[in-house]
Amino acid sequence: MISVKGIFDGKKVKFLEEVDINEPQEVIITFLGTSKDESLYQEIYKIAETSGSFDFLNAPEEDIYSDADLKVKYSK
Repeated sequence: MISVKGIFDGKKVKFLEEVDINEPQEVIITFLGTSKDESLYQEIYKIAETSGSFDFLNAPEEDIYSDADLKVKYSK
């Protein structure tokens, strides 16, 4: 299974990267949303921020990684 980004113009899909498949394939098309959905996304973000669902991430015991865990260190 591969994933490819594209643009649907209302009639056709245009791939944003090259696809090397030369035979019929079964596909799943997922529409990621439209600008009309932006207000819905903002509501979902607001609920996530205020619900407390992610408060556990601020707990010190959840900070289980350190710089020693890095395989590669990058400098600025």
